[in-house]
Amino acid sequence: MQVVFRVDSSLQIGTGHLMRCLTLAECLKNDGIDISFICRKNSGNLRAKIIKKGFRLFELESPEKARYDDKLFHSKWLTVTQQEDADQCKQILEKIKPDWLVVDHYALDHEWESDLKHLSTNLMVIDDLADRNHNCDLLLDQTFGRIAEHYIDLVPKFCTVLVGSEYSLLRPDFSEWRSYSIERRSQANFKNLLITMGGVDVENYTEDVLIKLNRCALPEDINITIVLGSHYPHLESLKMRAERLKYTVNIKVDVENMAEIMANSDIAIGAAGTTSWERCCMGLPTIQIVLAENQKFLAERLSKINASLIVNETNSLESLINDASKWMQDVSVSSAKITDGTGTLKVASQITDSIVKFQLQEFGEVELVSYVNLNINDQAFVLKMRNDASVKRWMYSQRDISKKEHHDFVKKLNDNKETRYFLVKSQGTIVGSINFSNIILNDSLHFGLFTNPFTELKGAGRILEAAGNYYAHFMFGIGTVKLEVFSDNTRAINFYKKCGFRFVGLNRYQEKEIFLMEKSRDPGGYGDKYN
Repeated sequence: MQVVFRVDSSLQIGTGHLMRCLTLAECLKNDGIDISFICRKNSGNLRAKIIKKGFRLFELESPEKARYDDKLFHSKWLTVTQQEDADQCKQILEKIKPDWLVVDHYALDHEWESDLKHLSTNLMVIDDLADRNHNCDLLLDQTFGRIAEHYIDLVPKFCTVLVGSEYSLLRPDFSEWRSYSIERRSQANFKNLLITMGGVDVENYTEDVLIKLNRCALPEDINITIVLGSHYPHLESLKMRAERLKYTVNIKVDVENMAEIMANSDIAIGAAGTTSWERCCMGLPTIQIVLAENQKFLAERLSKINASLIVNETNSLESLINDASKWMQDVSVSSAKITDGTGTLKVASQITDSIVKFQLQEFGEVELVSYVNLNINDQAFVLKMRNDASVKRWMYSQRDISKKEHHDFVKKLNDNKETRYFLVKSQGTIVGSINFSNIILNDSLHFGLFTNPFTELKGAGRILEAAGNYYAHFMFGIGTVKLEVFSDNTRAINFYKKCGFRFVGLNRYQEKEIFLMEKSRDPGGYGDKYN
């Protein structure tokens, strides 16, 4: 599978858009997906980070004199017109023909998307503003307080809209450090202060914050940590300012352990941008400073529920810092409820487990729909199939599954990258269900299936097995497919033998004998056309 990101970073744009795309890209890469980036050569861009991560980078030239069309509030961020940008991207996309094109740019809208949509199977937009029309299949707005209705007139009816902080694009280390970070805040200690005013901070709010802090009644043993990006233009001035303070100040540039730094900080002062989700995940009590118009919505929503404190200018810092012990614990508890750090997995699942269609030589077009993306009717039908006597008798758990249990199971699939469940359709008919577990990329996985007990479709089992075998190779590069079957399920055992599976061992489950079977993928496969 090929995924292409169209995103920019610069002194003007900042680093947040590119960094969240990199986070999603790394998660997709772990699923064996081929990743490319299309970025413009802006001053202060982060091309080095993309290359360091091992992703393919296509660079667009930045004109000496900007000639944007000024149709959107952020049009100048593009430095060229939307049509020029689309024409340049078209040359790249025509060669790649990606399965997904992911666009994260305030200066692009439905005109650009409509011009390029036919060059990708699916198009995804990452937005925070809800201020322009889009032509996309999937839209993500990770802003806390955002609701789908904000986009109802801005996207096509067929578009899937993911909104809210549960979809925050955070690196996995944030969820890993989350428990430690929250537990250490049981008492209101204030010894470590973190300042993060953005990766670029052209206006140098960071130094202004230091000046204001020098007037505050900070603990004498306070440690101040400042985290900046490599393109911060005022580093030398900031270092001289820090040396004149009576407090210990550590300046860090381009850190790779932000989760650890936040987990060990007691209070943060930061811009109300994409780093907000990282601080919330850590339960880090924060004073947010609004630096741009597009940050107001987020900052106000977090402040309203006491998940952060908001100031519109640094002059207000002194009173908040001096009274820190009065508010930091309450803000920590409220902020920790905003996101648990698993949003990237949820979003990645929407891409990797989207509706997949491919041609099988023997059976024609087959469609796989992830359980997490099923509509209400198909969700109910899956449960009905699973609870049918002819299906559940061959399951490890042979009791009926309740609606709540099924709902909770599907919800957990969002967070589990080693297990996938699909409803399989052929020519509009539900053939049955297939699942993958214990997935080891480019190696092996465990496979299971059951046919639709309410239809007599000839060759249903063969379609499911062929679809599973093809998808395992296409998606995960799997060489060996493993399965387990009750030893008294003679019909299934004979079926799997005909499909090329061989007996490799025995196991037991509640006094029942289990046959272990596996097969190596036939290089010829069942089909080689992916739509």
